[in-house]
Amino acid sequence: MDESTARPSAAMAHRQLYRFLLGALALSGALTAQEITLRVTAYDERTAETVTGLGPERFSVKDGNTPLQVVSARESDTPVDTLLLVDSSMVGHAVRPIAEAVIGHLGESDSAALVSFHESADLLQDFTSDQRALSRALDRIEYGNLPRLHDALFAAIDGGFDTGSNRRAIIVLSAGAIARSRTSEAEVVELARAKGVSVYTVFVRTDSRGAMRRLALRTGGASIAAKRTGLEPRRLATRILEAVRNQYELSVTGVYTLGDQVTAEIVSQAKTKLSASVLPID
Repeated sequence: MDESTARPSAAMAHRQLYRFLLGALALSGALTAQEITLRVTAYDERTAETVTGLGPERFSVKDGNTPLQVVSARESDTPVDTLLLVDSSMVGHAVRPIAEAVIGHLGESDSAALVSFHESADLLQDFTSDQRALSRALDRIEYGNLPRLHDALFAAIDGGFDTGSNRRAIIVLSAGAIARSRTSEAEVVELARAKGVSVYTVFVRTDSRGAMRRLALRTGGASIAAKRTGLEPRRLATRILEAVRNQYELSVTGVYTLGDQVTAEIVSQAKTKLSASVLPID
């Protein structure tokens, strides 16, 4: 067993022991349920449309099999620091038009950085509101090597937001292929939750759709299959940025300590099934 496999298993065992001890304390009456904040993005995966205007009664939240009570739902209006993680692997050219469109749709008050990834993550432009600086950085991308997404995401989450107090988001612009990384998906999600980073995955091919979807759903982001939406890059860029900007903050209660299996669903009478992702905030 290599190190990347051993670490998540040990961490999982520690969490299980911790939750067992908390459960014992709860039964003894030494603990009371607490109110916890979740960041949630509600959206339609088919069209990439974000859903706004939902009240607390429209959310169903569980921690594993335990239902939680949603006390309040507030649409976040805080500024966002957005890191664009752009595929620069041997197939990365496929996302260039989307990357150009996203940069072109950033507003004057938006703060964004650009990092390219293949076998490693390379910072090309630190956080700025200057579209021209971001476009020049995009022009410096050199394509080649394998798309080791999980390694790049871990590095970007760990060191990409060293300063600033804004809400944090990463938009992954991927051709859709994922090469084997030293870092596991579980490690990426655990670090994203610890650092308060939501991951929004946008991909052209659907080879790794499941992995892209899990990364988004478990960090409060959104997963968008670019071709499935049928949108040209400019329209798609608008919806990507709307998803990043429109996030809910849910206050939930009914748990002593939140586990790593928290999920949310949108309660709806419509035939269209909407998706909801979750990022717990400590």
